[in-house]
Formats: sequence, structure tokens, C-alpha cells
Amino acid sequence: MLLQYVESCPSTSDLVKEQFAVRGLTEPLLVCTDAQPEGRGTRGRSWSMQPGQDIAFSLGLPLTSGLEPSPRLPLALSVLLGQSISNLVREQWRAARLYQQEDDPGGDEQATTGERVTRAINEARDSLASRICAVKWPNDLLMARRGLDGELQYRKCGGILTEHLPGLLVIGIGLNVNSTAADFAAELAARLTTVRDCCGIQLDREALFSGIVMRLYGKMVFNGILQGYSAADDSAIRELEPDWRELDRSAGQRWLLNREGKTIPVTATHVDFASGHLYVQDEAGNQYEIESYSELESQ
Repeated sequence: MLLQYVESCPSTSDLVKEQFAVRGLTEPLLVCTDAQPEGRGTRGRSWSMQPGQDIAFSLGLPLTSGLEPSPRLPLALSVLLGQSISNLVREQWRAARLYQQEDDPGGDEQATTGERVTRAINEARDSLASRICAVKWPNDLLMARRGLDGELQYRKCGGILTEHLPGLLVIGIGLNVNSTAADFAAELAARLTTVRDCCGIQLDREALFSGIVMRLYGKMVFNGILQGYSAADDSAIRELEPDWRELDRSAGQRWLLNREGKTIPVTATHVDFASGHLYVQDEAGNQYEIESYSELESQ
């Protein structure tokens, strides 16, 4: 795999496509940057990041003739991204434990009040680490913070944009890591969150980047480009269905569906993992199958 780092570029995905077009590359290319002022999100939106604090990179995978990515690929990528973040958050929380002697043979009976309190905090962190990430159709990563009522509140923290071109698949990933919501414009700050906001510490950005890249590269490239992730064979994606079900927070999301010249308020009911499609329902109980997010607008 070729690796290219640039201090700043308008879009890592555009740079990947440019490099493949100009250089005629035949092996995977990873482009990463510390600043991306023209990053793109879904539904034609821009993707904002804080230079030197967040992560933006794109992976270009050359495709042999006739190879088509599975339509469920965005779902699988969201799961792999969420798992990478959860793993690192858990590792760093454990490394920063307030009370390290978890295997004290005396247990709680010999522990001081302070030790019991800090042990409870550590146990609560371990529990939260397994639920701190979630996914939303088609390719959003969510992170959780506890609200005043104690319930987890999920907001968007990152996203994946896949582009399938003739002979090339480009996977672009943006993730808010060590910035805080307060670093963004007020309109964005009300809708997004960051890993730092949710876990309360600054993460090792390089370790997170390496973990994500190796997970994606290992799953999709080591055993043959897109093996198990193509339309002809998506066995690797099917194995991730239980993980998607556990992480999915798509149900209950409110949208405006634009179809046949009408704008219809709808609510998401479920994701059909077999097709990768979203199902929504209007106020009259009519159900619609959504293949592309281009039909939807946020309410």
C-alpha cells in the first residue's frame, strides 16, 4: 500500500482520485491530512474538522474488471470504524484507571471507601466503553454521552463516504477526535459531538488512525482486494450483521422523504441488512423502502 501524508488539502478523496488518474496506480493508496477545508459528507453537505485535532483520510482500492463492491459495504465500514474507536477508548480508560488493583484478593471487604468508589467508576467506564459507539444508516458513526437523566444521548461524531468509480473504490473517513463541539460553529455544535467530549480524555490520535487503517486494510486487502466485500461475495459483511444489529440506532430517526414530487414526513423503522436499505413509515402507516439517502432530508 502506498501512503501519502499532506499537511493540508481540500479533499483527501479528490486527491486519491487525482493520483490514480495521473499516475495510473495499480495498488492501494492511503492519503491522510491534518486539515481538509473542503471535506464532503453525505447529502452534499460539507464535513468540518479541526486541524491537527481530528482525523481525515481516504483509501483508494483499485478494482479488477467487473468487481463490484457490495451494496452493504457502507454498513460494514461503519461497524469496523465503531469497533476501532470503542477498543481504543477502552484501552485508554483502562490505562488511566484511578484504582489499578482490580485483582486485590481482599476484594471490597478490605478496600477503603475511596477505593470502592473509584473501582465503581472504573466498572462504569468499562460498561460504557462497549456502548459508547453506535451507527446510523447509511454510514454515520455516533458517540454517546450520558444526559442529566442518566440515559445515553447519541450524536454524530464521524462518517464514511464511499465512491465507486470505474476501476476504483474510494473510502473517505472523517472523525472528530480531540476537538470539542465548542470548537465548531454554533449550528454544527448543536448537532455533533467528538470522541473527546464523550470519553473525557484526549485520545492518541496516531494510535486511533493506525487501528482504523489496519482494520480496514486487513479486512479488505490482505486476503485479496475486497474479498468477502464484493457484490459477488460479501460473506465477510454477513458476518458483521450481529454487530450491526447491536450498534444500530437508525430506528426512530425522523426524515423528509422526497418522492414523486412530494415531501413526506417519515420515521425510520428498521434497516434491512440483506439489501442495505432503510425502511421508513409515514404518519398514515404507509411504509417506504429507501435505497439511497439522496431521497431524504433531515427534519
